[in-house]
Amino acid sequence: MVSLVAGLLSSPALAYGVLVPLVLVQLFALLFIPSMLAAPAKARAVGDAIHCYCIQSFGIMLMTAGSLPTVYSVLAGISYTGGTYFGLLLIFAAGGGLFLWQDQRASSLDPAARAVPGSIFLLTFRILGQITLVLALLSFLLSITMGSTDLLGWWVMPVLMAVYGGLISWCTRGPTTWVSTTHAVGSMLKPVASRPAKAQTPSKTAKRRR
Repeated sequence: MVSLVAGLLSSPALAYGVLVPLVLVQLFALLFIPSMLAAPAKARAVGDAIHCYCIQSFGIMLMTAGSLPTVYSVLAGISYTGGTYFGLLLIFAAGGGLFLWQDQRASSLDPAARAVPGSIFLLTFRILGQITLVLALLSFLLSITMGSTDLLGWWVMPVLMAVYGGLISWCTRGPTTWVSTTHAVGSMLKPVASRPAKAQTPSKTAKRRR
């Protein structure tokens, strides 16, 4: 019995099963706190916004998994079976459907509730796109300078990843439109004591007493 319990506690599955939910709860809490402080948004609306952007991220992952192998096979001259192409098409369609569905839901939410989660979502993919673009260009240049161009189709993966990173960077360019319609996050996160107090006008009763 003791050995069974020790084996369960030492298994990687149990460690990941405990650590992953704890990390997710912590990330969601870190998203909830600035969202509740930045604007007078309700907790349920903030949770809906976080849910929408998480599912949108999952949809982008599915679209990436369905599109990149297909484009790579076309550029590299590798032919897959019809069932493989159909499966990749289903994965891409599922990701696109999830992304469009959750994007429509997010656009109908309160701008104050989706300000912080939307900004984090946008900036995360902007950073990932720029990093992917830079690494792909470096891989392309290093392959040329180090003489690794003898392999057939050596340029396909760097060029494909550079186009993918550039596309993500281009789609996430510009400011976040819904942040400008709400209060600035930096000003809302200031302590209450540091905010300028409103000037109090003398009441009518005080004027009459004078």
